[in-house]
Amino acid sequence: MRTRLARIACLFVSAASAMSAAMAVLGLASSPALAEEKSGPAQPGEKPSSAVPAGSPKADAAAPAGRAKAAAPRAGAKKKASEPPPLPPAPARVWLIAPSFRGPWTLRIDNDGERPMRIPADVRLLRFEIDTLNKRTKKTVRCAAPAGLKPSGFPERRALLLAPGQSYMEHFDPRLLCFGKDAAALAGGSVVRAWYGWGPPPKWSRKAPSPPFAVESTDDPPAFAPAPGLAAPTVVLSYGLPRKEAAADDPDGAEPPSPAGEQAQPSADASGSPGGLIVDANAPRLELTSEPWSDAASPRSIVVRVSARNAGKRPMTVAIRPRMLEFYVAGPNGTTVCEASPPMGAIPRDLYRTLKPGASVDLSLLLREVCPGNTFAREGLYRVTATLHANEPGTQLGLDAYTAIVPATNSTLLRVKSAPEPFYAAAPRPVPTPKPPEADEGQAPERDNEKDDDAKDE
Repeated sequence: MRTRLARIACLFVSAASAMSAAMAVLGLASSPALAEEKSGPAQPGEKPSSAVPAGSPKADAAAPAGRAKAAAPRAGAKKKASEPPPLPPAPARVWLIAPSFRGPWTLRIDNDGERPMRIPADVRLLRFEIDTLNKRTKKTVRCAAPAGLKPSGFPERRALLLAPGQSYMEHFDPRLLCFGKDAAALAGGSVVRAWYGWGPPPKWSRKAPSPPFAVESTDDPPAFAPAPGLAAPTVVLSYGLPRKEAAADDPDGAEPPSPAGEQAQPSADASGSPGGLIVDANAPRLELTSEPWSDAASPRSIVVRVSARNAGKRPMTVAIRPRMLEFYVAGPNGTTVCEASPPMGAIPRDLYRTLKPGASVDLSLLLREVCPGNTFAREGLYRVTATLHANEPGTQLGLDAYTAIVPATNSTLLRVKSAPEPFYAAAPRPVPTPKPPEADEGQAPERDNEKDDDAKDE
């Protein structure tokens, strides 16, 4: 029995030795794990290495593969190398010329490049950010055309091709954009930042800007990158008045007109006789005012509100009806007079009212009912001035009613957002780019002569 067990043990030992020999032949013993198991613990001062021996077949196969990886470029590098270089920015310049805070202002777009460009010649694409200097109400006011007036996309009818050295110029009233309460920001010292076109994409967006564009190239391939909008240089509004108003305020030494409703008493000569008619400052009189702003979606919805007040010191009896109002309208198509109705002499007694000092009568009127049909045919800004014709004396009823022609002390600025005719009546036209003003030629010689005179004196 013992001899059989000894023979079986010898067989297992011989099988194990045969298996280790076969593994050595196949090269499995060269792996790091087996090498560590066979080599035993590392000697002091030596570090166990997991590198493949240089003579092994795996090392010979790994060397060319590593060289191939190092030599092969990345896919992203190929894409970057194949992409064309970025286009230069659009060589367009936008200028906002504001000689006065009241207007008119001028929009100017220049082509400073060497290739033509395409722009939308439309002042309604402007928008402002105005910083006021009032300490109590210091804020930033944003002005832009309303949704009904501003074009939603690129206005193809206003497309203009600018050649190198050409410009587009348009005069406009800034209150077209800063309307109503926002017009209070148009004051001397205010800082105006203007943007023309459509807003740029958000800063976090990596997508290329999409149309509509405020300026784009006409070449294929394009000569420069398109721009959805252009920023104008910052402008500080002047305190000065427009030229026409300044000339009216200073008529070469003429005395300024007296305030409304105040008339000086005529002087008397040495004999005591009056030099003219005596004016009763306390007599009843009407004062007409109208609302400063009116925004209408269409000509059908234009409403103007006026107020007639007794500015005298005594009461009055008067008949005031909407048909007595006359309107002078100045707009894009010229001027129109919406006449008042003539006196009828058939107003009943209950339509005459007594106005105490300071009392007023408010009237609202649809201008479509009193003005010709084509008065507000175009979109844009209108100036409406009202006049009251109080022409019913009441003599048939035994009344002594007040009669007078009373013009309004102010005008109403009306903005029509939508109308049958477009905002512009004619197509845009380019003009040569204005050159900067040059210095006078006579200044330099005068300075030279002054220097020569100083040298002689020395």
